[in-house]
Amino acid sequence: MAYSQIRRFVVVRSMVQFCYACPVFTYSGRATLKQGVRPREHAVIYTAGSQISLLPGETGITKDSIAVDSAPSVPPLNKCSRLYFGIHHPIQYNVKVKDLGMVSDNDIPKMIGYWREELQNVISSQ
Repeated sequence: MAYSQIRRFVVVRSMVQFCYACPVFTYSGRATLKQGVRPREHAVIYTAGSQISLLPGETGITKDSIAVDSAPSVPPLNKCSRLYFGIHHPIQYNVKVKDLGMVSDNDIPKMIGYWREELQNVISSQ
């Protein structure tokens, strides 16, 4: 028996044989209200053209929202989707992926800036 799960990521840096990507979580529909989550390390990530919203009682997200232009026939992101900059995963290019879309051109610089900011926070706290 094997366990599998669909995970969503946003590529933040391309390398020769792999890329670094930050995960997108809904935290089981709780967004950053989930116990132990640090809201300041997240941004709302949403499908361009849809409403941006925080959940009732959700506070502490200081980063601007990030829009995604969906690939054709891809359903919109869940309203609880949060891009977590506090961790990044190396993903090899031989891993099977599905194209969900692209971060909107206007939001790419701030997304990369947020990733670098969180990376610097990790480096300086060591």
